Amino acid sequence: MSSSTFAQDTPKQEVAQQLTNWHNGLVKGDLEGVLAQYASDAVFFPTFINAARTADERKSFLQTLIAKKPVAALNNDQRIRLFGDVATCSGSWVFDVNAADGSREKKPVRYLFVFEKRAGKWLIIEQHVSAFPEKSKA
Repeated sequence: MSSSTFAQDTPKQEVAQQLTNWHNGLVKGDLEGVLAQYASDAVFFPTFINAARTADERKSFLQTLIAKKPVAALNNDQRIRLFGDVATCSGSWVFDVNAADGSREKKPVRYLFVFEKRAGKWLIIEQHVSAFPEKSKA
């Protein structure tokens, strides 16, 4: 009888997958699934509000974002850096969201996620997302 082994993901692949899971949760409207990716003490600095330092503030912001039916296209500039059980993931994407008038609006943003591996799972402990200050030439 032969045994087969499966290659395990590297920590960089695990972190990249967590970011994908975060995005997919937004697209599916899975608020609880997205919230479960944050550590209880996480801090989130999104565009248009000062900060979301508590679980309730994160939930409120993410509910508003999910209501806009977001879909993001990652650019090819993602960078993941590892520091033991801490990892950073930065880059940019273009969010396609529902605008106030019901049309779709493209918003280029940059992001920085900081993950920490806790109890075997990469959790978001810090997050900053901001719109680019300049107008896109797209």
